[in-house]
Amino acid sequence: MLKEMVYYWPLWFSRVLSTKEQKKIKGVLPKIQNAQLMLWQALNIYDDFYDDEGVSSKLPQANKLMRNWLKIHYELHLPNDYYKLLNKLSDALDKSNQAEILSPKLAIKNKIVIIPQKLEEQKRASSLSSKSMTLALGQMALLAHLGYKMNSPKARATLDFFKYALSAKQLADDSYDWFEDLNKGLITLATRPIILAAKNKHLKINLKKSSALSFELFSEFASPQIIKKLNDLLRVARLKMSEINDTKNNSLIKRLILPLEAACEKAESFRFKIVEN
Repeated sequence: MLKEMVYYWPLWFSRVLSTKEQKKIKGVLPKIQNAQLMLWQALNIYDDFYDDEGVSSKLPQANKLMRNWLKIHYELHLPNDYYKLLNKLSDALDKSNQAEILSPKLAIKNKIVIIPQKLEEQKRASSLSSKSMTLALGQMALLAHLGYKMNSPKARATLDFFKYALSAKQLADDSYDWFEDLNKGLITLATRPIILAAKNKHLKINLKKSSALSFELFSEFASPQIIKKLNDLLRVARLKMSEINDTKNNSLIKRLILPLEAACEKAESFRFKIVEN
């Protein structure tokens, strides 16, 4: 059965480890992969619910998936410092979800965006990963099983790699969904520059159909910021992976980083063509 890409992250990560280490984790790897998939499915249900797209009837399923994810991880009987990290990242996830619920949304009347007098502060790029950093725990569990302390250089580099890679993924998702998010009144790193530009230029954003103005503002003000942030995040993610293993045959780089780098290059090329014309 074809599984979501996240299921393979622990496997791909294991390949940056030594041959001896790969043999030691062979028994726990399938358990961690299954737990990773459960976590991913639960997070998607929660995410849809918090975005007002999901239904509450699916929440018990998500809760069950989370319990099973935790059960697998605790049955691994890993060192205490690993479970401290698990609790820390789980708490960050809860706080991020709470903040999203309480976060103010843009008022929209008759498809006209009501520009607020004040906009909430832009999120720091490093906080972009707070909703998904629990997905790094599968890989951290492998290191813990091998005896690495969570404050060891390899463990810190691994956690940092996923922080920047997942931040980049979240930013890319925000940039892809910007018009949909704007219609929902969500203020993201992709929609905020549009609202701010409209406010400064005293423009009215009409969301009927596909507003040419909003697309123009996204291209001129949001896109350059997103491309720069993405390139910065991806550069640091590569740097952190080089601290773990500098092998050229790296599936995590190929699957997580390269597609985003290619998307940045394509978006940048597209913007230059628009400017030239």
